[in-house]
Amino acid sequence: MRKLTLTILSLGVFFNATAQETVLIDEDFNDNSFGWFVENSSNTKYEIKNGHYTFKNKTESSRWVYKGLENISPDEEDWSIEVKFKQKSGTKSSGIGFMHSMYNDNSSYRKFLITANGDLKVDHYYSKKGHVQVDYVENSVINKGYNKYNTLKVVKEASNLTYYINGTQVHKKGGNRYHGYKVGFFTGNKMEMEIDYIKVLKFPKKLNLVENSEGIGEKEKLSANINSKYDELTPIVAADGKTLYVTRDDHPENTGDANDDQDIWISTLDENGEWTPLKNMGFPLNNKGSNFPVSASPDNNSLVIGNKYKADGTKDGSGLSITYKTANGWGIPKTFEIEDYYNDNKYVSYFLCSDNKTLLTSLERKEGLGEKDLYVSFLTDDNKWSKPKHMGKTLNTFGDETLPFLASDNKTLYFSSEGHLGYGNDDVFVSKRLDDSWTNWSEPKNLGPKVNTVSSELGYFLDAKGEVAYFSSGGDIWKIGNAEKPDPVSLISGVTYNKKTNLPMQAEIRYYDLEANVELGKATSDPTTGAYKIILPTGKKYSFIAQQAAFYPISENLDLKDLKEYNEKSKDLYLLPIEKGEAIRLNNIFFEFNKADLKSESFNEIDRLYKILVDNKDMKIEIGGHTDDKGSDEYNRKLSDDRAKSVLNYLAEKGIEKTRLTSKGYGESQPVTENLDDDSRAVNRRVEFKVL
Repeated sequence: MRKLTLTILSLGVFFNATAQETVLIDEDFNDNSFGWFVENSSNTKYEIKNGHYTFKNKTESSRWVYKGLENISPDEEDWSIEVKFKQKSGTKSSGIGFMHSMYNDNSSYRKFLITANGDLKVDHYYSKKGHVQVDYVENSVINKGYNKYNTLKVVKEASNLTYYINGTQVHKKGGNRYHGYKVGFFTGNKMEMEIDYIKVLKFPKKLNLVENSEGIGEKEKLSANINSKYDELTPIVAADGKTLYVTRDDHPENTGDANDDQDIWISTLDENGEWTPLKNMGFPLNNKGSNFPVSASPDNNSLVIGNKYKADGTKDGSGLSITYKTANGWGIPKTFEIEDYYNDNKYVSYFLCSDNKTLLTSLERKEGLGEKDLYVSFLTDDNKWSKPKHMGKTLNTFGDETLPFLASDNKTLYFSSEGHLGYGNDDVFVSKRLDDSWTNWSEPKNLGPKVNTVSSELGYFLDAKGEVAYFSSGGDIWKIGNAEKPDPVSLISGVTYNKKTNLPMQAEIRYYDLEANVELGKATSDPTTGAYKIILPTGKKYSFIAQQAAFYPISENLDLKDLKEYNEKSKDLYLLPIEKGEAIRLNNIFFEFNKADLKSESFNEIDRLYKILVDNKDMKIEIGGHTDDKGSDEYNRKLSDDRAKSVLNYLAEKGIEKTRLTSKGYGESQPVTENLDDDSRAVNRRVEFKVL
């Protein structure tokens, strides 16, 4: 095959004021001032005539002719190539079109071809073979037959290539890293093409970067305690920043089979702030299958991991599971059941959000936009999840979106994508959730060159504070300052106690939007120590409780409407056995000032009491109202009596028989502490119920 190198002449350039385009070639072949190759031989004929460049291939093999481009850095700048041509004769099933991104030694190039039969082909040649992206697929926008003009155009934006025929997009591919300096024309065997014009433009790369992308310091590779000569991937960091879970590939201490060898490893921060050497987490989390961490609950008492497990802990196929900490170590993982789950891609990624009720997935499905897209499912029952919901066109593209991580604020999403404009194969992007539809997101921003490279950055994980990120690049784990911080949260920690014995106990913790009376999340305390952690984002008033069968959950509340920065709070939670004669305080009962009218924030608390009465058909209770010492004795007695009756009436209206309910106002007669100041008086103003 004959290969012809043409030298491009110096061209005059002009700038488009809006797009800042620079014209590199604008050739209509009115003459040969550019020095296009001209020849008439037994094999080929090249001529410029009547405003066209004619290329006739007389041989049985394909041929091409090309030009080098000057004044362009094709990897660093964006560009477009547009060619208008027609096939005059020859085989209708062979490809004809143009080549781009060609290297001087022709070791790599890309072809954009059509046939007179109306088929399209897109091919990338490298490593001494073609890598076909679209293989002669019929496309209706092609003008079929001889002497029918078609205009082919390719646009490079960052790592994305978009292909057009006659003004219609026909293909798009992300993750295109390297581009050579030559452009050429291509014909199959015994074909003749007539080129009307070729235009080559360049323009500045358009990346939507986070504002602080250059001001975060350099990324730092973690020590040999974490990184090895084997691949370390998906660094899941705990909410308090003190535990790190890592996927390790093909390590000698892994338990998997030769072709299915990923294990979960763990490290903790020592007293000097250094990560301890990674340790294999062993059975039952690691088995002969591929095991990898997906997310850890804020308290580290549960861990979501990839794939399914049988009852004996052996592998049971692909999917997703959750394991809980027990008094004897980690339990056998239990399978997540997702409604209408399928994935047309051989890869998948997941993330369980810190509320333990929202599951993000990266899947390829028929409702998607191309390759893997981001979806969301919601908890419907124990380990049961709703059908994956597509998260919209703002986040998702024609290319891969994968490894989603939702920060502790439940709004700020970090994910890897090859479809959005970036530096390499997969870049990390950030977007903010704008409402509760889960399809309305801010335009994703690239985290910039301190994080992203020409390679793939996969997985970007934060602790609750959100200032330092951990991610995987090149098979190693790195950390870096986080340029786009999530909204502030409060990390609440404490111990769940049996109030009667003062011993720690395991319990389920649930937290609510106090004003909207909506459950927002849940957690489980440690089975041995009773320790728990939950994360509460800014902007709401919350109630949160610990609950266990045969105990009444004593609720607490917290106002984070004006939270401006991350903080940590300690709050122990108590549960009282439901026993005869036991008086239990209803903490989250609120009334209008000096009135007995219940505020809506009270309904969640009373609904919990209602459920206990429903579950215990023989239980009878007294509802007691109490005040502080302000006001007269009679006024306080009547106010407390009216408030107790308001709670009784609410329960009766929901269906509890009034024969099971009594109420009494005690006024200021039974304080639980001295009425010394506003805080102590607030403690004395309360509603209790007593099991009769």
